[in-house]
Amino acid sequence: MDGFLVNLLLFVCGQLAAWHYLRTGRLAVGFGATVLLWGLLDAWLVAHYAYRLDGPPWSWLLVGFQATAVATVATLGFGLWRRRWSKTARERTRWFGQGLAEYLRGDLVAAVATFRRLLRCDPWDAAAWLALGNVLRCQGNLRKARACYRNALRVDREGVYRDHARLQLARAAEPARSRAAAG
Repeated sequence: MDGFLVNLLLFVCGQLAAWHYLRTGRLAVGFGATVLLWGLLDAWLVAHYAYRLDGPPWSWLLVGFQATAVATVATLGFGLWRRRWSKTARERTRWFGQGLAEYLRGDLVAAVATFRRLLRCDPWDAAAWLALGNVLRCQGNLRKARACYRNALRVDREGVYRDHARLQLARAAEPARSRAAAG
């Protein structure tokens, strides 16, 4: 289906979904979708209009573009639905409290599993990223803890946890600096 208006609508919707991912800190998904949308559509436009190439190898570029646009929009829609209406989302407070209780009891493996469950449901949850980073830091996994703190900074659009995330990121980097200075 190579109608102009349909593909323009697909492009705009796919690009809006990709920009939402970029704006809310899901950089890999947003960047990947943007590159695929622009690359596939541009390749098809050049092949179709500049070189007048038609047929299966070239039409697959358009099909790939359309599939990417639909998948990006559908994935975002499902993610936003899951973030708001899934069973885990409705019980977020209970799950977060359970993760904190496991952390305070010293059951770090269970706490990691609980916070990861929350993040699978809502990857834009800055508090869950911070809590997971704290648990991983207690386990001694500083590299993954720093990644969690950076994710918390990326997804915290309102800046509620910004200072705390920066402090924890600095604390997670201190042992690496002190080991380098001692070595």
